[in-house]
Amino acid sequence: MKNILARGGIEFLAVFLGIVLSFNVEEWREESEIKNNLFRDYVSIQKDLEKDIPYLERIISEHSEAYNNSTKLLQILDEEIAFDYNKFISIRKRVSAPNSFFGTKSAYDASVSSGRLTYFGMDSLANEIGKIYNHHYDRLELNGKHVDERSGEIVKINLGKRYKLPLVMQENIKKIKSDDFYVSLVPVNTGQKYFIIRANNALQQMKKVNKLLLNKISSSK
Repeated sequence: MKNILARGGIEFLAVFLGIVLSFNVEEWREESEIKNNLFRDYVSIQKDLEKDIPYLERIISEHSEAYNNSTKLLQILDEEIAFDYNKFISIRKRVSAPNSFFGTKSAYDASVSSGRLTYFGMDSLANEIGKIYNHHYDRLELNGKHVDERSGEIVKINLGKRYKLPLVMQENIKKIKSDDFYVSLVPVNTGQKYFIIRANNALQQMKKVNKLLLNKISSSK
């Protein structure tokens, strides 16, 4: 009887250990797969940043030029710079930046939606990555839209080929010297200023995370 119970106990223990071992092996396999997929996420996010960094640098350059031009117009209107009609028209044509920034978020969104990015906890790298996509990119998109809208609200003057005709010139100068033109230009200038500040902050964070990811990828190979 004792032998039967002993054998039964051993068999039960063997089954139990087999189940535990199987569970641990499966858990290890799943975690290993998640780690491999997370590594691929890091690679994809880094490649997105590698494309977005020069893209944002170009946007900053374009908006900086536009900001300098809107500042010059205000200086002319404030009589800090002598008024020259032809020069004013030339500068006015270059007050708005031609492009806005829309960052690439597909790799980040895929990693977040799958739960992989934070599966092993919200570590410092995941936190730094999140700052780009949940803060900087959203703010740049919102502020870029705001600047575009304000730029479209500047009092319209004739900037076409006929701007030198006497009657067109007279009407243009009347609008340029009006309070409405000045008031419509100020928020554009202010918006451009803060967009550039935020874009530079975003750029620094992107470069920081890009470096962190390159180090992570290099150390994981």
